[in-house]
Amino acid sequence: MKQESGLFGHTEWRIIDQTKTHPSFHALYSFAMDDTLCTSVRLRHSPAVMRGWVHHNNVVLGNVDYKLSGIREGLAYLKEKGYLPIVRNSGGAAVVLDAGVWNLSLILPAEDAFADIHAGYRTMAEFIRLMLEPYGVRVETGEVAGSYCPGDFDVSIDGRKFGGLAQRRRRGAVAVQAFLLADGSGSARAELVRGFYDKAACPNDTFPFVRPETVASLSELIGREISSQDLMQRAVKVIESRAERVEFSQLLSEETEEFAVNVASMEARNPHL
Repeated sequence: MKQESGLFGHTEWRIIDQTKTHPSFHALYSFAMDDTLCTSVRLRHSPAVMRGWVHHNNVVLGNVDYKLSGIREGLAYLKEKGYLPIVRNSGGAAVVLDAGVWNLSLILPAEDAFADIHAGYRTMAEFIRLMLEPYGVRVETGEVAGSYCPGDFDVSIDGRKFGGLAQRRRRGAVAVQAFLLADGSGSARAELVRGFYDKAACPNDTFPFVRPETVASLSELIGREISSQDLMQRAVKVIESRAERVEFSQLLSEETEEFAVNVASMEARNPHL
């Protein structure tokens, strides 16, 4: 039964499914995509957006990571391991993106309730709880010490982190982003990040101390196989059950010029590519 108030105050939603992408579609394009969608939402060219996305063997770095003393050695290490390093335009530290990591963006007008900088994080945490209701788990929020990309809005089950949140605020709109480990080994991904910091960081640098045992995938935590596609389907069901109108699309023709500008901006942030 649909709720009259819609989902998070929005009765109309747009869903963009980018979970089946070619390896050449790397994370740089996703961050440019969210900036583009922020503009569309701000100008009311688009309703609120839920975008699901998957990338292949990317490691997304924060600005702080890119300033580490041994960043060249760290980038070389990631490339040797078969991962493409991308520096994002939102907050946070290094995260691993691969086919078993499902990413979610909620793009909303930054007004009324969402004018509060923490409102987007709370909304995303609630959305994740709604998605995982059928699995009968208790999702907790709060920093998981020892995890990679630690933050106040880490999402965890039984003390082990399976996802983290970030947000990108632009004039009039906000993109709240989450990475969720669907399947595969959480500790193996954490080992990769720890290896990066071992190469890139010096004792005087500020960086997370990663303990791999603090990270796990949902499949590991729940004890059943959960794929990125499963999470995308659950997200769509949450939207459809609460919205009055849902539209499915990719990038609209009127958004392509803005997207090209945002891609160029992201490329400027990633001179190592």
